[in-house]
Amino acid sequence: MGLSTLVGRPFVGLLLDRIFAPQAAAAFFLAPLVGLPLLATGSGSAPAIGAALLGLALGTEIDLIAFLTTRYLGQRAFGEIYGYLFTAFVLGSSVGQFIGDVSFDRLGSYTPALIGFAAALVGAAFLINRLGPYVYLPQPWIGPKLAPRPIG
Repeated sequence: MGLSTLVGRPFVGLLLDRIFAPQAAAAFFLAPLVGLPLLATGSGSAPAIGAALLGLALGTEIDLIAFLTTRYLGQRAFGEIYGYLFTAFVLGSSVGQFIGDVSFDRLGSYTPALIGFAAALVGAAFLINRLGPYVYLPQPWIGPKLAPRPIG
């Protein structure tokens, strides 16, 4: 899982340079829906493939937040906007872990929480595909912009 997280980050960057980001994001959001059942089978190489799919999804969401922020909200207040979105991501991750724990404590199984998480992933994939064209198009890189030097 760790190796696929490590590979997933540059892979998603490469992919975002070539295809429309919301479509790539939806695919990465749906990868755990395939990975979890494979992980649960416990036979053959299926669990390893399932863990790899979970790792791919795990390694890309933060990169997607940054990329989509620049394309839809620009870079003028990127630090502030990204900070808010990252905070929402971290809070959601924490709440998700808490929900999993409560599910296990009250119901004796993680299954109800995992079903809810799967539904949330499908909803997220649907919503991200509803984003329209980029508001801010990528600009060609022309090198670092240096401040003029004072004379004298």
